[in-house]
Amino acid sequence: LQAGPFDERQASALRSAAAALPPGSWSLSSTVQGGRWMVYIGRLADADAVEQKRGELRARNVPYDRPGPAFEPGLSLGRYSSEEGAQRALADLGKQGVRTAHVVVDRPETKLYTLHLPAVDGALKPQLETLKPALAGKPLRTCN
Repeated sequence: LQAGPFDERQASALRSAAAALPPGSWSLSSTVQGGRWMVYIGRLADADAVEQKRGELRARNVPYDRPGPAFEPGLSLGRYSSEEGAQRALADLGKQGVRTAHVVVDRPETKLYTLHLPAVDGALKPQLETLKPALAGKPLRTCN
């Protein structure tokens, strides 16, 4: 079985809870979720300022989207998997007359963890109840 993903704090709680299980019956693997950058106009004063900026962007044929709750009120002009890609897009937008945008980190690079239970037998199954609080509501499911 497996469960996840878990952030660093959740993984620490899971390690503590899983320590009560038999040695070798579990493992945590990590992966890195890459960061994401956004070309962003904001933080704008209010909804009227957002609407005015939308009109300016429509007049320039520049697509936009909502930036997400952490960046409201504002506008996203695109999300990119590298800062370099976002900077290139910002330069291209400058050629279209967009002057108030800048690049921000939309999501920082994050290490995520997955719990693996490679061989759940009849003896181990009842012991998994001790993990439930540390699973943070994430279900144990068949491994991929």
